[in-house]
Order: sequence, then C-alpha cells, then structure tokens
Amino acid sequence: MMSSSIRLGRRELPLRRHPIDLSAAMAVCDANYLRLRKLLPDSGLGQTRAIGLAGKSGVPLAQVELSVVEQSRYTSTVRLYLSDCRGGMTHPYYQPPLLLVRLYHDAATAEVISYQGRAISGFVTVLGASAAFNPDEKEQVNQFLAECLQLCLECGLGEHPAPPRQAAPDLV
Repeated sequence: MMSSSIRLGRRELPLRRHPIDLSAAMAVCDANYLRLRKLLPDSGLGQTRAIGLAGKSGVPLAQVELSVVEQSRYTSTVRLYLSDCRGGMTHPYYQPPLLLVRLYHDAATAEVISYQGRAISGFVTVLGASAAFNPDEKEQVNQFLAECLQLCLECGLGEHPAPPRQAAPDLV
C-alpha cells in the first residue's frame, strides 16, 4: 500500500499532485511540432540550421542552432542550442540553453526530452517541499521551447532566407 507521505530525516512530507491541464500541454507540444517543421522542413538525419536572433539594430546578438541528431521512421530528435554571438555569455553560473526535442511524426507533436543534459521528468507525483524540481517542470520547458521557436520565426535571421517575392508583370 502506498502512503500519502514520505519521511525525509525527521520530517514527514505529504505527497502532492500538480494539477495537469493535459489539453493545454498537448496544444503547446503540437504547436512546437509545427514550428519546428517550419524551421527544419527537411528533418533528415544530420540536417542543421543556424538562426541569428537580432537586436534592435539588426545585428545578431544570439544564435539558435538546430540539428537533427536522431532519425527513425516515426520520430526525430532535434538538438536546440542557444549561443551568444558576442561572446558575452561566459559567466561560470550561466550555461547556454541546450534542449533535446523529440518529434513524433505520426502524432504531429513534439516534446522536450532533455534540458541542459538532464532528462525531463514527466507528469509525476512530487514531494511536498522538495527542491529537486518543480512540479510543472515539463510544462515550463515545453513553453520555453515554444517561446524560443516563435522568436526564431518572428525575428530570426536564418541562413536559408525565403526567396524574394516576384512582382506581378505589368499587363500593357
């Protein structure tokens, strides 16, 4: 029988459940899949793309590197790494974000499976006052991916820019 609390040292901490809004979580993952497919349309093994993120002056300040590191029939794994173009993010307490994202092609959804080299725990029971991880960690990391990909789509300076629009010929 499973107890509703756990003993840590002299303290007894109750187990708590984080409320899950599964439809909202899946909507974020589904939208991330569509964003990644726009940024990496040919998601074959070894494909890479670098996207510069420009500041107000138009000069790239950071770069998002996307690369397909694993490919199978129904899934792909994409590595996303955010690096600083100016060399300013080299503080010992700062690690540039590094995510591994699994794309499920048959379900048309994507989820973060690793953040900063650490596997992301799913929707699980969490200890009361535990500082090990947040109960909504998976939701937060998938939301971070959504914001990063949206920024790439809106403000990115890609190495594969879209061809310029052709003006309609004058009919004279």
